Amino acid sequence: MNAKNTLGTLLLLALLAGGVGTSPVALAVPTTTAAPNAVSGEWSGKLDWINVKMTLNLQGNKVTGTFFLGSNPFPLESGTWDAKTGRLSFHWINIDRPVTVKGTIKNGAFQGTATIKDHSDPLVMKRTSAPSSAGAAPASNQATPYVMKGVVKDEQGKPVAGVEVFADNTLYYNMNARGKTDAQGRYSIELPRQDLGTWTAGAYVKREYNGVNHEFRLYADDESAFSASKGAVRNFVWRLSGERGDGNIGKLVYIYITEGVSISNVEVTLTPKGPLADGSAGKPITRRVSTGRIENVPVGRYTATARLLRDGQAPLPLLVSPGQGGNYGASATADFEKSNYGTIMEFTVKLGAAPTASATTPNARSISGTLRSDADLKGTSVILCEVKGGECDESTERQMKITTSGTSARYSFADLMSGKTYFLYGWKDTDGSGKPNLGDLIGMFGAQYGVSNEPQPVTAPSTTADFDLVTMK
Repeated sequence: MNAKNTLGTLLLLALLAGGVGTSPVALAVPTTTAAPNAVSGEWSGKLDWINVKMTLNLQGNKVTGTFFLGSNPFPLESGTWDAKTGRLSFHWINIDRPVTVKGTIKNGAFQGTATIKDHSDPLVMKRTSAPSSAGAAPASNQATPYVMKGVVKDEQGKPVAGVEVFADNTLYYNMNARGKTDAQGRYSIELPRQDLGTWTAGAYVKREYNGVNHEFRLYADDESAFSASKGAVRNFVWRLSGERGDGNIGKLVYIYITEGVSISNVEVTLTPKGPLADGSAGKPITRRVSTGRIENVPVGRYTATARLLRDGQAPLPLLVSPGQGGNYGASATADFEKSNYGTIMEFTVKLGAAPTASATTPNARSISGTLRSDADLKGTSVILCEVKGGECDESTERQMKITTSGTSARYSFADLMSGKTYFLYGWKDTDGSGKPNLGDLIGMFGAQYGVSNEPQPVTAPSTTADFDLVTMK
């Protein structure tokens, strides 16, 4: 091989020795494009004397894809295309060294070089197949080899445009092929022709709704894996609520209470105000919120009303505030927002007459957070007091009780003064003695067990005053 002992030989020897150092993670199979072009498609040829293949995709002047040396796939990086000159360039990684490819495409043929360190070899390839349109899925429900296709509709049966659909490889981590639906909700995604295991289908809808950017996961009508050589038809329906084996599709609405209200007796009605995130009308939702939350709610804007259910007596209307309190009325309107706990909506309810403008406390704010423990938190008291002289002012002490079971629970104190500082404690009296004993759960905001047993003050407002409770031993 003498003169041939350059790049081609180096790469081949690396393969025979167990690989060229690329990891089967974050591999990028190209996305489909809206129309055929000079770059996108399947290519085959020779790197020096070695048979090679590549799959390319062009979007604007950016080129993505996979280079195949033998059966080993390598994701392309920094790919660019100059339509005026026909110049194509990209690189892929051999162990920790980039292999840089540069050349020209003309009449379906690529001619250029591949360089690693100071070694360069000729790379000559021809395009063996061009991609079909990403939005022009054939009307037939019959599968087409090396293609995943289908239609995306909403629950009213209307096509959904602009949905990001992907075929996810089950063998290589983060290796996928992507496409988008057209105005008829159709999509078609070209799959690599190399044997890379099987694929599954998924999709996302991204929508801006009342100032918040939402991303909705869609699930295929058939979630089984398929081989690229057989192809697949995978259709999707955009649902805002419903159940799946791994949980609910809809979102959570948290309901907080203030002193004097038992959460187990609170009934809340959520009435849609305007269309939901998918444009549908939506329906009122009424729940008894004994767990402190309403599950599986479609994303929309809702007006909440609440009442206290009483045995042998008429229900008592409650005041409602959006968020964690401070602006109470006979009803309150809110949107879903993103938080550390996912996309949620929050309301707080309390007893009392609707406040007048003059009776409203100025600068009222709230403090809320999440308690965490290895044990059940039901029955835990959360205690708040103002900080005065570095100490807890017991005359300002307020308490609330965790009424739901679980190892995490939300709490909230409303009608606090903006800018004031507070201490927060948690205590579960497991033996009912009224005094802290071994076996009780205890914690305080800011304490670092084994480092410091001193609490740290929280300044209102705050929605992230989370802390842990541990078992006294």
